[in-house]
Amino acid sequence: MTPGLRIWAPVAALVALAALVGYLLGARSAAPGETEVIERMAALYAEEGGRISDCAARPAASDGLWLVVRCACGGAVREYFVDVYGRLAHRRAEGVLMQC
Repeated sequence: MTPGLRIWAPVAALVALAALVGYLLGARSAAPGETEVIERMAALYAEEGGRISDCAARPAASDGLWLVVRCACGGAVREYFVDVYGRLAHRRAEGVLMQC
């Protein structure tokens, strides 16, 4: 092994390892897309007895929030407030959800 290769091979290996770790951590912390978040909140609504097609989303007006998924059927309304990481931050329910 040449002297230059002895010095630069470990450096290159460390750089490659740092790049791999950075990629894996970045991929794990990346926020999901809008469609995925809306579908997940609509699935929560469906578990409560509603239909997924009752739901629509809009941008949130509050700081720290990203989307508000609103599901309505008859007089019942469910709103799911989603933070910038795609997590459910708050849920608001009005009215009794009947089978629509």
